[in-house]
Amino acid sequence: MTGSRTLSFFCLLFLCAASFFACNTPHNSTPQTFLYQTDKEVQALLPIRPDYPDTRFAVVSDLHFYDKSLGVSGSAFQKYLDGDRKLLALSEEITAAAMEKISKEKVRFVIIPGDLTKDGERINHEGVVKVLKKLEYSRLKVYVVPGNHDINNGAAVQYAGDETKPVSSVNDKDFEVLYHEFGYNETLSRDKDSLSYVLEPEEGLWLLGLDSCKWKENQPRAHPLTGGAFSASTLAWIESQLILAKKENKAVLAFMHHGIMEHYPANQKFYGQYIVDDSETVSKLLAAYGVRLVFTGHYHAQDVTQKEFKDTGDFIFDIETGSLATAPCPYRVVEIKDGHRAVIKSVFIDAIPSMKDKFSEYARDFVFNGTVTMANARLDKYWVSKAQQPLITGQVAKAYGAHLSGDEKKPDPVINPEGFGPWLRFIAWMQKDLINGWWTDLPPKDNDLVIDLATGAVN
Repeated sequence: MTGSRTLSFFCLLFLCAASFFACNTPHNSTPQTFLYQTDKEVQALLPIRPDYPDTRFAVVSDLHFYDKSLGVSGSAFQKYLDGDRKLLALSEEITAAAMEKISKEKVRFVIIPGDLTKDGERINHEGVVKVLKKLEYSRLKVYVVPGNHDINNGAAVQYAGDETKPVSSVNDKDFEVLYHEFGYNETLSRDKDSLSYVLEPEEGLWLLGLDSCKWKENQPRAHPLTGGAFSASTLAWIESQLILAKKENKAVLAFMHHGIMEHYPANQKFYGQYIVDDSETVSKLLAAYGVRLVFTGHYHAQDVTQKEFKDTGDFIFDIETGSLATAPCPYRVVEIKDGHRAVIKSVFIDAIPSMKDKFSEYARDFVFNGTVTMANARLDKYWVSKAQQPLITGQVAKAYGAHLSGDEKKPDPVINPEGFGPWLRFIAWMQKDLINGWWTDLPPKDNDLVIDLATGAVN
């Protein structure tokens, strides 16, 4: 092999290894100027910090509800599961169990930051609506925003043996009609460019339901875009509502599908599509107006991260809640009291009627084995032998599962190279930042914590 051909071959190997897990380039755009940066009258409002009213609410995310009539057997359904880690066949049971537990939590309302369905199938949306109506019958208000799977999804299908067949899905107008009882019929204001809204679930508290999804760009018969963004128009609308909240002395919380900051080192490098585009701009805008808590989902992990802006002293927390359809199948209960104290508790679905006390172990094993299957498939493409694959795939699955559960305890070493051949060592070296990132728990704690909303201190 000539020198140039050798170089080209190893460049190809480098690129293959670099794409062992999905990578992407961060989105950049022309910086947008906001009133809080330029308008003196608006700047005079920024020091206003109204107390939060006492309240108690639940957060449940990424239900990925799936009606089993769409098929739960056959090679086509199995092929889908081989590239996924969600407990689709059990999602109805899991969702029902979660809503029953939440109804007993003495919460005032429930927020759901998107991905209500597997892939936007109308029958699945209708199933979610039916479940949520049961909560509202128990006098619990529920508020939703869409996730990237929910609208204009070309992957809405049913499974029949070895075939997949398209089924009816929903557009943005359908979504608003289906969920009109769950936020859209009691808004104080609606954004004209998205499905974002603001309402007042408690006197003195405004809730910003933010639609960060790119459903307008989805193509027929294609998988939906994973990433998220706010248009300039929507950002201007968000700021207008934050200004009005200041003038009316209202405290503000927000919820949306995509994260507003990294949840582990190298998050942006490897899975940047799980963070909203121009996240620094978005998080700084919200923090400038005193929004302290933003509840997110999308990555299916139990993780809390804090961002501080040293130039202004502002801070904000991204409270990510894991997927109800993925181990450890969590939801959160948040209680705000004394004007500034937020107590956050995590609850996990540990039993369903068909499995009872065996469910937690089954769910953990499902994620672990599914991650191993996906990692093996990727390693096949990069010429890692079947004999070598088990030496690393279990380590990858363990790291990923630890991040999903939160409050990670990093092992030493993060990757044990015992038995690795030269090529697997190279692959492991290329992926060390991702695996190390999954094991790195950025402060603060993830599952049970108390936040001082006035100072940002955490216990």
